[in-house]
Amino acid sequence: MSTFAQLSLPTWRSSSALIALLAIASAATRAAAEDGAANDETLAAAALDEVVVTARHRLESAQDVPLAISVIGGPTLERDDIKSVWDVVEKAPNIQTVGDNARKVSISIRGIGRNGANDSAEGSVSTIVDGVSLYYAGQAWADYVDLDRIEVLRGPQGTLLGKNSTLGAVNIVTRAPSFEPESSYQIEIGDRKTLQGRFSSTGAIVEDRLAFRGSFVVDRANGLYENTYQTGESWNEKNRLGGRVQFLLTPSDRITNRTIVDYLRSEERVNLSFPLSDGPAAFADGTPRTSTYLTLLRNRRYFDNADGTPYQPVLGTREFENAEARPQQTNQHGISDQLDWTLGNGSTLTSITAYRHQNFDIKNGGQTKFYIGNGGQQLWNEQLSEELRFSSPVREKLDYQVGLYYLDARVYSDDPTYFGEDAGAWYANDRQYDLLYNGVGAGGAGVTLAPGVGRELLRDSLKGMYQSSVTDAQLTSFAVFGQLNWHLTDAFTLTFGARDTLEDKTNRIRQELDRDGKTLTAANYPGATPQQLAAAQAIRANRIDDPYDWIDGEPIDEDTVSWLVSPTYHINDRVMLYASAAQGVKSGFIYFPSGFGPGDVSTTIAPEESLDFELGIKSRLANRRLLLNANLYRTEVQDYQTSVAYVDPRDETTVLTRWENADGVTAQGVEYDLSYGFDRVGLTLTLNGSYNLAEFETYFTTCPDLPPPARLCDLSGKQVHGAPKRQINAGVDYEFPLAGTHGRVWINSSYRSGTYLSASQSPYTYQPAYNVVSGGVAVTTRNEKYEIALVGRNLTNEDYAITRNTYGNTSAVSWIEGEDRYLGLRFRGRL
Repeated sequence: MSTFAQLSLPTWRSSSALIALLAIASAATRAAAEDGAANDETLAAAALDEVVVTARHRLESAQDVPLAISVIGGPTLERDDIKSVWDVVEKAPNIQTVGDNARKVSISIRGIGRNGANDSAEGSVSTIVDGVSLYYAGQAWADYVDLDRIEVLRGPQGTLLGKNSTLGAVNIVTRAPSFEPESSYQIEIGDRKTLQGRFSSTGAIVEDRLAFRGSFVVDRANGLYENTYQTGESWNEKNRLGGRVQFLLTPSDRITNRTIVDYLRSEERVNLSFPLSDGPAAFADGTPRTSTYLTLLRNRRYFDNADGTPYQPVLGTREFENAEARPQQTNQHGISDQLDWTLGNGSTLTSITAYRHQNFDIKNGGQTKFYIGNGGQQLWNEQLSEELRFSSPVREKLDYQVGLYYLDARVYSDDPTYFGEDAGAWYANDRQYDLLYNGVGAGGAGVTLAPGVGRELLRDSLKGMYQSSVTDAQLTSFAVFGQLNWHLTDAFTLTFGARDTLEDKTNRIRQELDRDGKTLTAANYPGATPQQLAAAQAIRANRIDDPYDWIDGEPIDEDTVSWLVSPTYHINDRVMLYASAAQGVKSGFIYFPSGFGPGDVSTTIAPEESLDFELGIKSRLANRRLLLNANLYRTEVQDYQTSVAYVDPRDETTVLTRWENADGVTAQGVEYDLSYGFDRVGLTLTLNGSYNLAEFETYFTTCPDLPPPARLCDLSGKQVHGAPKRQINAGVDYEFPLAGTHGRVWINSSYRSGTYLSASQSPYTYQPAYNVVSGGVAVTTRNEKYEIALVGRNLTNEDYAITRNTYGNTSAVSWIEGEDRYLGLRFRGRL
């Protein structure tokens, strides 16, 4: 049931949060009344800076926007070196990011919305850069320079912002060109051979008519891990280079045109998880584990060291051996043009035309020094979009925005797998291995042959084989949207919004055998017995899929509707109460299950719908020194698009996973945001956080830590993985005069409660609660022309993981660690 009735007090587990919110509203009203007596001079000295946003396509104070919104402004972005969506999670509540490479980028809000590495599905949280929605989530794999602000909007935003902003949006706004000349640069050096450089310049080309802004960024740092097999390879590194050129044309006082061209390249070794252990000696029910990552290497003499001793991979250290992994290479570029035309009555007509392209190549390798196999991805995506929007002036009774949106997008994905000379020994079953490596049974019962030709067959069974599964997903989307503000009184406003989206989607798949390796026949292997030849051929057949030409999936033709109803009440000019009910819709997609082939039928994943309720307060109190915002929410997602487990109907002992529409997920909780600026003292305190219950309604997954046959475990009612219940971000910023210069000290703390990092919710994937502390000290010349700063991240050297993976029959328990303590020296200057 999804009705307003569900928001009655008894349905909220944390009903005390609602009582607290009402108490805050009461206290805010009294405090605001007392503030009214303050004189303007005191206000000017004490007030926090006003934060201006464009969350509703208008320039307005964040405190006047009836949304759960967090804004990270330019000074904080510069101070804390925030340049990507990954950095935002330590500044805003209830947002999570995942992704160790561009294909796995996923942003979730309130614990839900992860899309994983699925090239056909779209994200539930939209990333918008200078008014352009990124269709493919991986395009958010970028460093941004010249940032003006980052806005995190929680809850459905589809009636105005972005495509598929079912659960929220991240709105990234960069600085526009200026007619006033200004140039700046920044250089930072630090631990792990860090070298960062930024440069930006703006000014007039033609006075009052044409201005430019050029920006450049380089970001280079070694990682935490060293590949000892490939000398000098550092992993989990940074290696990015990017630039943007902008032009602002103002042919008249009523027309402005902003054109942006950008390019980013990253070539980074970031796509590995690192082995920690072999896992337990026995399963959770006490059954001994007979087949593990280490036993496979120890029991097969093929993998022995040159001196005959068993090979022992390095586990649990930051040194590892990997023969085949290669850096991910990502190139992306785009061009956008925004035209704003102010009409005679004060209305504005806006057009945003944009094109974006990205190509991505990655080879993941394995966990050993052996040439077993390499999976990866070669992917191309592009989009062409047009948004046409008409905005009325803000009037006494009614104001509105209406618009049209068009998107043409394509994601072409080549998923290759190729095998090395050691793959046969790794993938052979025990009988095949004995036949080929030891010659046992190859000549008949009780007969043992010399193993030479068998070992050659074992190496060649998969060596040089290269196959690809290729998909080609295309989309045409058209939407009409609008939002109306009805000002019933000076204090009370009703907002209505709607979006109707028409979409056509196609997807197709092809299986390619690019290289088929050596022919396994008696003519090529003199002396091999029929049993040995059959064993080698079976190893190959078990890993290679039969090729086939394009198969079209069932096309999608959808018409979906999003809506919003939101009342807002201004108690006075410093306290606002708001509520909202909204529905967001994320489009469906066409899915080809693993092993898809001729005769199989594609699966159409239905659209995902979220029904969201919000109740909040925004206030500026204590002579505007105190910002106090709080928000209660309940988000219900139906037909949740996710990977689910199910019993194979052809074999009841086998559990398979595939993308489906799960019954649903519910998130409910409270978010808060506080800032306090001390009167006539350059000290500011900030605190924001969330308490979030994000739970599956009905969800099954493969039971972890149990022996075969695989079984289903019920996670219904459990907290969603990757969704910490508590997040708390706190900060202190102190500015002071210092011997003719300007000093600054700041420290930030980011706390996350414990959570599972994998859908299996195996104990080996649990990340306990942790807290990351960062900060710095800076000295700035009085004219603010130069600044030198000592900056640090994870100052307490907290040990935590970004990803955790459990064990398997051929894989170790593995993880990717968060960043160690970092110290850097930063220099900024203005020209």
